[in-house]
Amino acid sequence: MSVKSKDKGYVASMTGYGRSTGETPFGRITAEIRSLNHRHLDVMVRTPRSLMKLDPDIRNLVRESVSRGKVEVYLILEDRPPDFVIDTDRALDVSRALEIVAGAIGDKVRLEHILAAGEVVQTSEREFDEGASSMILATVAAALEQMVEHRREEGASLARDLVERMGDLKTISMDIEEMAPDAPRRARQNIIRFLADLELGERVEPQRLEMEVALMAQRSDIAEEITRLKAHQDSFSEALSSGGVIGRRLDFLIQEVQREINTIGSKTGMPEIAQRVVDFKTGLEKVREQVQNIE
Repeated sequence: MSVKSKDKGYVASMTGYGRSTGETPFGRITAEIRSLNHRHLDVMVRTPRSLMKLDPDIRNLVRESVSRGKVEVYLILEDRPPDFVIDTDRALDVSRALEIVAGAIGDKVRLEHILAAGEVVQTSEREFDEGASSMILATVAAALEQMVEHRREEGASLARDLVERMGDLKTISMDIEEMAPDAPRRARQNIIRFLADLELGERVEPQRLEMEVALMAQRSDIAEEITRLKAHQDSFSEALSSGGVIGRRLDFLIQEVQREINTIGSKTGMPEIAQRVVDFKTGLEKVREQVQNIE
């Protein structure tokens, strides 16, 4: 009844499916397990009433192998006909009593009348002993392991896609970095041109004007934002490489990347950089959508 540990070195998706069947002394048991995206671990177990006592054990199995996701476990028991015995003494007692009544009213005693009295046919009580419970839990574990493997395979596909998409974003970052040194100079030229159009140059002291222009141009410097942007992107790639339960960390890094690219877009007035910022945001949104699927 072994299930893969959640302490793993690979990327796992939060969506998966597993199914397994097994035999018990009371009939065939089928376990179906599926998982969906969820911020936390949410386990739902649906079993026949006779198996409800196994609910805690099933939940523990899931928690041992899954950290995040909505996990739904369904158990279906195909019952064998129960063993039964006929109490002939009870049947004869009922028959004699009914014959007295039937004779009094001119009727006959039939089999259904005897059976309707109850306790003539008795079924044996079914109790799922430790052996049967172990068989059922082993079936659940097999379905769970299949689901975990499904999540791993889908996670590997997601990781490959994210590596490619993050590579595209890094290319855009490099384009922005190459253009960034020209941003303050371009901003300064735009400010001087704007003031010249307003004919304010002669009304302001040259020294004060130069200082204000320099300050405004400095505000368009995005070197620090680019440095932080690249650092967050590197951390994202490292997390993907290390694997494990990294969904929340990736989501946090996406938020940090979003913050830096927004600042870059708001600070620079260069059309060329602005266009690359738009391209970056479009790609980042696709990365965000994929990250929501990772455990």
